[in-house]
Amino acid sequence: MLIGLTGGFGSGKSTVLQIFGQLGAVTADSDKIVHGALEDPEIKEEILKEFGEGVINNNAVDRGRLAEMVFSSEATRKRLEMILHPRVFETIEGLHRKHRDSIVIAEIPLLFETGYHKKVDVTITVIAERHVIRERLIRKGFTEEEIRRRASAQIPLEDKSRLSDYVIDNSGTLEKTEKQVKGIWEELLKQ
Repeated sequence: MLIGLTGGFGSGKSTVLQIFGQLGAVTADSDKIVHGALEDPEIKEEILKEFGEGVINNNAVDRGRLAEMVFSSEATRKRLEMILHPRVFETIEGLHRKHRDSIVIAEIPLLFETGYHKKVDVTITVIAERHVIRERLIRKGFTEEEIRRRASAQIPLEDKSRLSDYVIDNSGTLEKTEKQVKGIWEELLKQ
């Protein structure tokens, strides 16, 4: 079974993915897949051609500079997604083929935006109250402007929630989140 895990920027998707992993799920983190892809010489070359030398520093993709560019322009973001998304989805599908008899949970921030929700068996959205998300991201060093730009690249959490099979509210304590995840895990095991 392949499950798509999504949520807003700063909602706690990675925390939820980690809990599912501890329960026995095979997990895939799109952000980590992207970081690995950015080290691939072919991907680096495509990024260099598409975005210029300003995004390469010491023969590596300058992720900060690239993020600055893509979150300030939707057209630029779409160009980067055209390069990276095929690699991400290919990796997730390979993991799913390898673990056919397991529950594979892939954290995909743009699950609905990319249409990839049509390729998974179950969708889960992680939500949190706006002030909780803001506080988390400020603590991580994001500015108000960065938070606004990144959030605008995604459909609203309310829409993601409505489209999902399950919703996890990650506004409270870790224990409350763990309880919700365990409840969903038990349901998934029955399917």
